[in-house]
Amino acid sequence: MTLLAPLFLAGLLALAVPILIHLTHRERKQPIVFPSLMFLRKVPFRTTRRQRIRNWPLFLLRAAVIILVVAAFARPFVEGAAIGAVDGGTARDVVLILDRSASMGYGDRWTRALDAARAVIDGLGPDDQLTLVAFSDRPELLIRATRDREALHTVIDALRPEAVTTRFAPALRLARDLLDQSDYPHREAVLVTDFQRIGWDGRSDVRLPDGVRVTHVDLSDREPQNLAVTDVLLDRSPEDGGRATVSARIANTGGEPASGVTVELEIDGRVVQTRTAEVDAGTTALVRFGTVAIPAVPTRARVRVAPDRLRTDDAFHFLLRPIPAIPVLLVEQPNAPGTETVYLRRALEIGRDPTFDVRVRRTSRLGNDDLADRAVVVLNDVPFPGGASGRRLVQFVEQGGGLLVILGRRGGTLSAALRDSAGGPTGAPVDRLGDQGGGGGGGGTMSIADYTHPVFQPFSTPRSGDFSAARFFRYRHLTDPPAGRVLARLDDGGAALTETQLGRGTLMLWASGLANVWNDLPLQPVFLPFVHQLIRYLAGFAEPPAWYTAGQVFDLADLDQRAGTELVIEAPSGARSAETVTGESRHIQLREAGFYLIRRLGGPVSDAAAVAVNADPAESDLTPLDPEELLAGFRPLEQTRTMAAAELSQLTPVELERRQRLWWYLLLGGLVILAVESLAAGRASRAAA
Repeated sequence: MTLLAPLFLAGLLALAVPILIHLTHRERKQPIVFPSLMFLRKVPFRTTRRQRIRNWPLFLLRAAVIILVVAAFARPFVEGAAIGAVDGGTARDVVLILDRSASMGYGDRWTRALDAARAVIDGLGPDDQLTLVAFSDRPELLIRATRDREALHTVIDALRPEAVTTRFAPALRLARDLLDQSDYPHREAVLVTDFQRIGWDGRSDVRLPDGVRVTHVDLSDREPQNLAVTDVLLDRSPEDGGRATVSARIANTGGEPASGVTVELEIDGRVVQTRTAEVDAGTTALVRFGTVAIPAVPTRARVRVAPDRLRTDDAFHFLLRPIPAIPVLLVEQPNAPGTETVYLRRALEIGRDPTFDVRVRRTSRLGNDDLADRAVVVLNDVPFPGGASGRRLVQFVEQGGGLLVILGRRGGTLSAALRDSAGGPTGAPVDRLGDQGGGGGGGGTMSIADYTHPVFQPFSTPRSGDFSAARFFRYRHLTDPPAGRVLARLDDGGAALTETQLGRGTLMLWASGLANVWNDLPLQPVFLPFVHQLIRYLAGFAEPPAWYTAGQVFDLADLDQRAGTELVIEAPSGARSAETVTGESRHIQLREAGFYLIRRLGGPVSDAAAVAVNADPAESDLTPLDPEELLAGFRPLEQTRTMAAAELSQLTPVELERRQRLWWYLLLGGLVILAVESLAAGRASRAAA
């Protein structure tokens, strides 16, 4: 215990006041007049005796008041108190909110953050309890309301920064809820973070309950410098067995230009190409590497720059993998001229990412062998097969296949079984060759009914493709599918493209041809991507991502393992966990940057499937915000005090005394004793009377 103003102890001399009062006090007696003695001579009577204190409890109360008031003015405080020093010895409920997003790995921020967290733990009083919350993009309650310092230190020592982005609001809401449930008279929130600007939108209001003290540790740097690999572009080509050109985007988020930056392309652990880049401050540069061969199996690759103070974003991890071709069966009329089939065939021949493995059948009969290894069947202006062939085709769709029926001049039929669910053509073809359209041409136009559908989603943005330029001279009148939906319509309201789910597969009907006869869509720029999107969608094609962003999840069902298979998952840090394939979606959290390795329990490491994960590129921007900008919406309305990181270990006596405020409790105790003294003095006076 130390005194900030020890000279006030001279006020203890005032203790002489109650002593003098008690020694000089004379009890007053009520005189009684005796008339019969009034003529007697007065004889003075004198006695001498030692004065003494008769009411010790009253004397001690008065002395205690003086002692407490003098002690309060002397401003006592406890030396060595850390963050959250006790207020007058009253128990506290502390919530420690620790930022562990990717930006906390910059320089020595994480070391300083752990030191600050340990200081909070070591500053706990015997009756205090602490709740530890770590956060990045989401908060995690690590340990709840404990007084066990050893357990808290164990949890703190095991923490590491994650590769995900910063989100303050969810963590602050959790802290608010925890403190709102607390019944402790003194509650405190301690926020340890670098106050990264991208983590706060400025609109959230998560104000703490009244009476909660807020302190913070600001770990930001004034002028952070950081160079990051934020993206990789893969331009693949099927030529020469499959090749790819790799380009990387390098970002300089610091305030100084970076010259002579060495950028390396590494494949399967070996550096294969090196480039040099110049990146101005606050800009990005695109670095293009030479063409590389795509391996026959998925192979780990990365683009990296020289390590700097934030190493999480110095490398961008991805997988080089071959994209399997989509097997397509193209059914054509035996006597169809080549001019009517060339557009569709050519569109499928030049597909990329993925390519299309096209098998052409010029027949109306389909056997099991024709459909066995195909994902999509296209009936290009041919009648729907009847008999056993038609039943096989319907069964193919119901088992998960895709079927596109192009209803040109020869394809005006559909089986009765399909009409009940998918609708179909009715009546004679609609002839609009004589219509006067824009530019003096005839025909109708098409409009998209659902741009959110995967087939039309690539054309939803401006200048991504214009279907209205195509002219439709003849087409079938399609009824709306009773069990499906219309994806595109013609300008007279008729359906141009419909979709119906049959079992696990998809049936699509196109109301016109694709031969540049009934319409001129094959001459439009949108034709090629439109055909590719149709086939991809019907095949259920989803290209496995070459990488994930930290914070996303990976579905173990994508590994195509049998149910019951036990898997070992090894994180980039080397931490391992076990999961069992159930046949349904089972997601794992991707929180680290690097390569996750997933293999069967007991299987060789060489058979492990790799999952590439990269830090959120937003974390590369280390620009801090003003702490008050965030705390203004978090701190209780009456709370105005804050604490900077530098004040943790260098608190002055004045600052320690201000934080503890023991004088306030001493004065309060003096007032209480003074009230008791008043009651006791009044009762003593009445008793003496």
